[in-house]
Amino acid sequence: MTTFTSLKGFLGKDRETRTTRERTFTKTVFNDVIDGEEEIEVYVPSRTYMKLSLATHERTADGTSTRWHDLILWQPSREAFLARKGDQVQVTGYVEEYEITTEQGETRTGVHFVVQSLRFLRRKIRQEAA
Repeated sequence: MTTFTSLKGFLGKDRETRTTRERTFTKTVFNDVIDGEEEIEVYVPSRTYMKLSLATHERTADGTSTRWHDLILWQPSREAFLARKGDQVQVTGYVEEYEITTEQGETRTGVHFVVQSLRFLRRKIRQEAA
């Protein structure tokens, strides 16, 4: 079960738009017609996603602590493309863990926040170039 959470904070570095690679893999499934297993080839098309970073602040007895979150937006909205460093936003989504294998064969685990909705709370004022 996925637990949804809301975060409020300020965007860090500017957005980064990426595309996953398309891939094909073989999967074994049970076929009721032949009453047995068969292998099928599954094609996964490439998808566009956006990476953002979000700084959230928490007041403690010692002062303020800042925590950075890596955000992933699958199928980013038109409004998301307007996101810039310094904008204050509220995002709702869930935390997702992932594993990658490096070229040296090491397995690394990472965590990112998958955004379901993005709402601007305050836009940073942009200075026009003179």
